[in-house]
Formats: sequence, structure tokens, C-alpha cells
Amino acid sequence: MREIYDAQLKLEFYQSNSKISKKLEKAAEILEKDKSFLEIISKDFSTPKNSKAGAKGLTIEQVTRIAILKQTMNLSYEDLYDQLNDNISYRRFSKIDEEKVPKKTALNENIKRLSAKSLEALNKVIIKVAMELKVENGEKIRIDSTGVESNIHPPTDSELLGDCIRVIDRLIDEVLESCPGIGLEYHDHTRRAKKRRYKIINTNSKAKRKECYEDLLKVSEKVEGYTVNCIELLSGEEYLPEIELVVYKEKLEGYLESLRIIMNQTRLRVLEGEKVEAKDKLVSIFETHADILTKGKRNTIFGHKVLLSGGASNLILDCVIERGNWSDAEIFANGLDRVKRVTGVVPEELTTDGGFASKANYDYGIGEGVERVLFTKKSSAKIVELVRTSQAYKKMQKFRAGIEGCISAAKRAFGLSRCTWKGWESFQSYVWLSVISFNISVLTDALLK
Repeated sequence: MREIYDAQLKLEFYQSNSKISKKLEKAAEILEKDKSFLEIISKDFSTPKNSKAGAKGLTIEQVTRIAILKQTMNLSYEDLYDQLNDNISYRRFSKIDEEKVPKKTALNENIKRLSAKSLEALNKVIIKVAMELKVENGEKIRIDSTGVESNIHPPTDSELLGDCIRVIDRLIDEVLESCPGIGLEYHDHTRRAKKRRYKIINTNSKAKRKECYEDLLKVSEKVEGYTVNCIELLSGEEYLPEIELVVYKEKLEGYLESLRIIMNQTRLRVLEGEKVEAKDKLVSIFETHADILTKGKRNTIFGHKVLLSGGASNLILDCVIERGNWSDAEIFANGLDRVKRVTGVVPEELTTDGGFASKANYDYGIGEGVERVLFTKKSSAKIVELVRTSQAYKKMQKFRAGIEGCISAAKRAFGLSRCTWKGWESFQSYVWLSVISFNISVLTDALLK
């Protein structure tokens, strides 16, 4: 069974006086103040059998601290492994001390087990500690939304079809190699698809491009047939161990579904000239959860929108991650309710930009006990309806602008701009880990002043 933390006291080693070392030492003190989150995180590491056999492994506390360290210092797993071996301050913060550092693959496997629910609980503890230390009081709140990219390239129909054909052909090759007697009639079309994709990219003629798309769709239909036959043959007899069969079937079924969606949207858009709604499009076969986010004249983002609620201390008090390209106005009430639960107090002031503005949202905020609610920029509501004086309006407007700087810092220094983890569940965990790392940095800076 995985240990939550190591109760054995460690010998004191050399302590560096560098700025980073002092920040990490203060961050460690913050995490020591309330360890209740460790019990919640331990559920992510539970196994059906509480066996005591095998390697001891990292404790829950060590995994959590290493994850925070990785995100705070913006390290790859290879760099993380090297730094944990060489840097005394990193070892002290991670509570590894004189122990052997796990390999980068083990570090990856442990960190990726942290769930969004557990990390959200950790963030609540950090905010609670900040309020106990009088760094944050929850009386002034500012809310804004931003987009976080998934780790995919800008999609085109030809590239998506090419990806499907390439990956499915590779999987079928693996199946044929593992069980040569399966009897599947199959031909590898990866090269043909690649040629058509390059011709589509490099031609300026719409007629030639359409002709190449028609051929690429023919290839896709053939690959679709191979995939269906392969799944049926795998279901019919036990050519491989059951676990391998299930893995191959699930992968082929997933990519087959993606291929059919992309073929359909390609026919509609390219051959029939019809418009496909953003919610019906698939932009990646690897990150199928990714949404298409557009906002005014800004660049299109392929990922997810997140709602961030900040306080006067610059801490991010709460984060909402939901699917779809939702409007800010429709999530305002949920954002306010969540902040109240996190801080335990009703804010006196609440400021957002004009995207959240509506009479219903204003009435909801006032009805929940907020004394002053302000929507800046392009707000249809009059200033006199929201605040008593123009001076108060300007002050709240400046306060709201501060969250833009917080979001920018979180994106630049803590990886919030682009999620590098795969899958919807991992996307949420990654965002929460970025928020936690940002909050610990802000809190340590405030305490070291």
C-alpha cells in the first residue's frame, strides 16, 4: 500500500541561501500547515490489492511536491530527473533527501496519476492558508476567462484524414505481425495518402485540390473497410491474449469513429460546400476532446476555455474548466457560487469585463449579497446603476485589469498557455497544477516581502 508521507525525521544537510532555495523553503512551510489534501490525493494511488510486495515507491507527499516543482520550474521529465539528482534545494523541497531519485518514466507515471479533483482540493487548502495568514480575505473578486490550448497542430481536413490513415495502418500492421494467421486482406495506403495530402497543400487550383480530396476520401473508405474487418476478426477468435485483444480493439474502434467523423465533415465542407458547425467538428484524432475557441479577431484556439477567479492578493481563488465554447455571461453565476464556497465569505466587490454583463447577472450578484457589481467594457448597464461614483468605477476598473496580468504570468511562467498532457482528464489536472504552482509562487513572494 502506498504511504502518504514519510514520518522518519531526516538529518539536516547544507541549506543554500539562493533566492530559489528561500522560495522553496517557504513553499514547503505552506504545504506543511495543512496536510489534509494528502488523504484525498492518496485515493488517486489506491489499488485493488493493498499488497506490501514490490518497491516502496514515492510517498503521496513526495509525488505532490515533485509535481509542483516540475510545473513551477517549467521542467521536462528528463530535466526534472537531472535536477532532483543534482540540486540540493530541489531534493529538500521534494523530501527525497538522500533517497534514490526514480527514473523519468516513473516520475511521469506518478505525476500523471494526480486527478483534477485532488488538485482542486489542494488549491482550496492553499487559499485557506492564505486567508489564515491574512494575505487574502476574499472581499474583492475579479473574474475573467481565457483559452488554454491542447497540444495539437492547427488542423486541416487533409491532415486529419492523413493522420487517421497513418495510425490505423500502423495498428493493423502490428495486428498482422502479432497474429499472421488472422487472414485479413489489407494494403497499406499511407504513402498514397501522404502524396495526396502534400498535393492538396501545395496546389493553388481548387479543381485539382477537390480531385485530390476525392481520391483521399476513396483511400479513407478502403481503410475504413480494413478496420471494420480487422475488428470483426479480432472479435471472432482469440489470436492474442485477452488484454492485448481488448487494447487493439479499443484503439481501432476509437480511430474508426474519428475517421468516419472526419470523412463526413470533409465531404460536407470540401465536396458539397456546406458549413459545419464548430461543435460538430473534430480537430484532432489524438485530442478528440479539444474545442474550437474563437473570440473576436483573435487567433482561433483549439483547446478549452477556463474561468479564473482572482482576489486582491493576485491569487487565483478558483478555476472552472468546462467543455464547449460557452459565453462568459452564462457561467457568471457558477463562478460566483464557487468562489464563495472556496473563501467562505461573500465578496464586497465583484468586477468582470463586458462579456459577463447582463441585467440577470447583476441582479444575481446583488441578490447573493455582493455590495458592488461592475461589468467593465461594452457594458449595456449604466455606471450609476452599478456604483455610486465615477471614482469608484475607475478604481474597480483598474482592479479588474489586474487579473489580465495574473493570467499572462500563469501562461508565460507556469505552462497555462498550452496543455502538454494527453486526454480530457489529464487536461483538467494540468490546468489545476498550473494554477496551484502560480498560487504557491504568489503566496511565497507575499510572505517573503
